[in-house]
Amino acid sequence: MKTMKTLTTAGLAVALSGLMSGAQAAPFDITTLPGYQAVMTSSLNFGDGGWAGWSVDGKVVLGAKVISAGDSISDFSVFRPFGPSATTPFGYTYGANEYGFIFRDAVNGVGNTGVQIELYFANMMAGYTITESNTLNYGGTGWGGWSAPSGDVVSGGGYAFSTTTASAASSQFADGGSFWPHYTFGADEQGWVVQSAAVGGPAKVYVISFDAPAQVPEPGTLALVGIAGLAMVAGLRRRKTA
Repeated sequence: MKTMKTLTTAGLAVALSGLMSGAQAAPFDITTLPGYQAVMTSSLNFGDGGWAGWSVDGKVVLGAKVISAGDSISDFSVFRPFGPSATTPFGYTYGANEYGFIFRDAVNGVGNTGVQIELYFANMMAGYTITESNTLNYGGTGWGGWSAPSGDVVSGGGYAFSTTTASAASSQFADGGSFWPHYTFGADEQGWVVQSAAVGGPAKVYVISFDAPAQVPEPGTLALVGIAGLAMVAGLRRRKTA
C-alpha cells in the first residue's frame, strides 16, 4: 500500500500522522474483503469553507465516517468519494489508480479544528462503481437518495451540496425493502440516503457498490455437501448395477 496523500488548499491547515485500524457498519462484513484496511486521518484543521481529502493508490475506497468527538457529517457541505483521473473542486487530480474521499467544511463563520475521519479500503473487486446521482433539490430537513444497480452490494456513500452553508443531518446506507420518507427501496435494491440539515439546496448523492461476492460455505457445510454427494454417487451406482 502506498503512502496516503492529503489534499489541501491554501485555506486549510493539515497535520498528518499515523494510521490505526477500525471497523464500519455495512450490509455485510466488509472486513472480509481481500486487502481490507481501515485508516484514520490525524487531526485536520478546517478553515471556514476549507477543503481536505485523503486517498490511496492501488486500492478502492469502501466508505468513510467522522470519528472525532463533537464533529459529524453535519459539519460538512461535501463528504464524497472520489476516483481515478477526476479533478477535485480545489484543483487536485487523482492518479490512474487512486481512490479516496474529499470533504468541505460547511461555512458557519468558524472553521472546524481537530476533525478526524476514518476511511475503509480494499483491493479492486468485480463491478466496483462510484455512482453519481442527478442533481437533487433539497429543502430544509428534506430527504433524497440514490440506488445502485439491482443486485449490487453497497458499502458506502456520500453527498455534495452546491450551497456551501448546506450540510447533511443524516447520510446512511439503505437496505433492500427499507422505507424512507421519500422512497421505499425494492427487495433487491440497495443505496444511500441523505437528509439535509436546516439549509437545503442542490446536491448530488454518491453510492459505492460492487458485485455481491460469492458465498463460501462454512467448513461444516462443506462436509455435509461432501457426504450428500457421496450418497448420491452411491445411489447412482446401485441403480446402474441393478
